[in-house]
Amino acid sequence: MADFTNRRQITSVAQLNPIQAEQVALCGAAYDDEDLPADRRLSSEPEDESVLYLCELWDVVADGSPVYEAWFYQADSGSIFRAGTTEMVAQIIQCGLECADEERKLELGTAMVRAGLLPSGDSAFERFCRAADETL
Repeated sequence: MADFTNRRQITSVAQLNPIQAEQVALCGAAYDDEDLPADRRLSSEPEDESVLYLCELWDVVADGSPVYEAWFYQADSGSIFRAGTTEMVAQIIQCGLECADEERKLELGTAMVRAGLLPSGDSAFERFCRAADETL
């Protein structure tokens, strides 16, 4: 069973290790198709439209070990990477979880429900909620 833990607000590249900085750049590219460095994505310039606002980083752990790093940004978007890598395994699009691997999607969706990260209006909320109840 996976759990979202260790939520932190990210406002500067100084808070990140090199892999996480690459992840931020990839998050931005997934969001707007622009290849920009992490420091630009986390810029404090108010007019810069390439900045990822409301940027949070969560660890997703299973059996006490980190398995994913989950980024949430722009209020309704996000990207989930295999921990310690730049391999994107899922995305959050308009608050909904998108993942090609159905087993992983169920694992992440269930964990998002338990963490209060998936809105109840999402089309898969009830499915993930039932799965969360079964794992408790």
